Amino acid sequence: MKTPKFCLSSVFILSIFLLAGCGFKLKGTQGSFDSPSLVGTEVVLISGEPRGELNTALREQLRLQGAIIVTQTEIGLVLRLGEERFQQRNLSLNAQATAAEIELTMMADLNLSQGTVALIADTDARVVRQFLDDPLNVVGKTEELELLREEMREDLAAQIIRRVTHSLNKQLNADQT
Repeated sequence: MKTPKFCLSSVFILSIFLLAGCGFKLKGTQGSFDSPSLVGTEVVLISGEPRGELNTALREQLRLQGAIIVTQTEIGLVLRLGEERFQQRNLSLNAQATAAEIELTMMADLNLSQGTVALIADTDARVVRQFLDDPLNVVGKTEELELLREEMREDLAAQIIRRVTHSLNKQLNADQT
């Protein structure tokens, strides 16, 4: 027995309306009502390492979000970023008593304020990854570790941007009540 095309298209359209009605949205999309955008927002970025790679990644993330990076502001955001810290610890050992699995942690302190209002008090952002250590591939391990650190920096910068937009949303909701 064949199902008519009309019935299938009706079910498809109905399922789209149901998904839209329940609040479903694709990951990474944000509507104008969900959280404030950084488009046009003046941001002063004060960093312990002004030429550091994390600072560069964060500046790029701010530009991608539409923020205007300035040296001074009276009504904009002031984001203070501490130095990037990197830790490495052994999670497990192999039969030769060398590290088989390593945990990598990258973190940085941050503080966000708008005028005299502290939106994010002194806290830290951190990214944790696990890395399998192959003692027979020393060159590959070094390159993989460097790639992981670069990815961790990008993830840390993205996490900081998410915290900034969340704090702005929270402040916006508090101002409206």
